[in-house]
Amino acid sequence: MSTVTGEVRRKQSPQRIRKAKMMERFIELAKEYPTIMLADFARVPADHFQRVRKELAPDIKFFVIKKRLVQKAAEKMDRKGIQELVKRMPMSLVAIFSKKDPFETYRLVTERKAEVFLKPGDVAEEDVIIPKGPTDIAPGPILTDLRAMGIPTKIQGGKIAISEDFTILKKGETASPQVADLLRNLNIKPLKVGFKVTAAIDEDGLLYLPELLSITKEDIIEMVVRAHSAALNLALEMGEINRHTVRPLTERAVARALALALEAAWLSDKTIPLLIRRAAAAAKALQEKVS
Repeated sequence: MSTVTGEVRRKQSPQRIRKAKMMERFIELAKEYPTIMLADFARVPADHFQRVRKELAPDIKFFVIKKRLVQKAAEKMDRKGIQELVKRMPMSLVAIFSKKDPFETYRLVTERKAEVFLKPGDVAEEDVIIPKGPTDIAPGPILTDLRAMGIPTKIQGGKIAISEDFTILKKGETASPQVADLLRNLNIKPLKVGFKVTAAIDEDGLLYLPELLSITKEDIIEMVVRAHSAALNLALEMGEINRHTVRPLTERAVARALALALEAAWLSDKTIPLLIRRAAAAAKALQEKVS
């Protein structure tokens, strides 16, 4: 570091120096890793965050940074796609730098979920069931709340026990404050949360949105199969001859020629047996009508 730079930094506040270092680090990581991904970690518990960070290191690095600092850092970078990427920053931002491609990075990051308590206003992703069995809760006001909600209870060993499985919320229903508090008291964590990716870019600056990144290999195979089928049908209708269409086109031509020959009563080794069977069927039908 030059004497002038050092003098300038000494005159700056510790906060400004820390921000400058964070921007420098962001730029360094952007140069080192081919994939840059932005995600929201608003509901992700701290212990889950740290666990995922350790599991995916060193190929994937998580960097929590303020949105404003990312914008300033992006202005100093000449990396392709970075300006489009920063337009899609979430509120609680974590920048994810990866040596893997965007699809693999997305899969590794989003498949890791943590179970958390519902908050008032949260929507149940699946039916929320209070399971049958004992709890650690002593009888008290909560017992009245349980019974007021229609939850079957009994006292067992000096503790409240649930008599049978009870669905407190159905999929798509919103949790009220009362329900959220009850589930917390029962230590039931029905909501699965994780990192919500908003966008990513690869080393060529190509932008990837979640709708594309969430496509699985199975989805791609299914789309390829459908596209192949549609292309084959179009080629057959156009009469395009290639190694894929020559056989079905030949079979279709033979079938149409045979149908035309039968309508014209054309005699050949292919049509004679069919014409005889048709004549026999007509004769039988006529005999039934006469009799």
